[in-house]
Amino acid sequence: MKDKVKLRVALPEEEEILYSLYVSTRKSEFAILEWDEQQIEGLLRMQYDAQKVSYQQQFPHAKYEIIIYEGVGIGRLITEVQQEAIRLIDIFVLPEYRGRGICTTLLKELQQIAAELRLPLELNVLMGNPARRLYERCGFVVTDETPPYLLMIWEVDR
Repeated sequence: MKDKVKLRVALPEEEEILYSLYVSTRKSEFAILEWDEQQIEGLLRMQYDAQKVSYQQQFPHAKYEIIIYEGVGIGRLITEVQQEAIRLIDIFVLPEYRGRGICTTLLKELQQIAAELRLPLELNVLMGNPARRLYERCGFVVTDETPPYLLMIWEVDR
């Protein structure tokens, strides 16, 4: 799997690619609203822009990468190496690529980097998000709860 999954730094001119990846993972959530396409698009753009600004404020040194699988951009990974931990800010792959071990591969690579730097790897996950099971399989444990999020940490010594 490792030879099929690559990361590439997202370039500023690829903002629309990142946005379309975001939309493809979120659009189905709004189907129940019975809004027209333009209204849903407006809401998604607003959420994407708000998330982007929030991430830039909270994580000014974050690294934005596009997840490449067999040569195709299929997701996004945002991380920041901080003094006390490596922060996994966001990770997602397109729905049709889930369940193939792509995120597991990337998490294991991040854990290897964390181990080399002797830093814990931490993330927040929304309560009820099925990704929590993936994180637990990869050795992350819940260390704090601030609804609607759980703080999960993987320690180097695990």
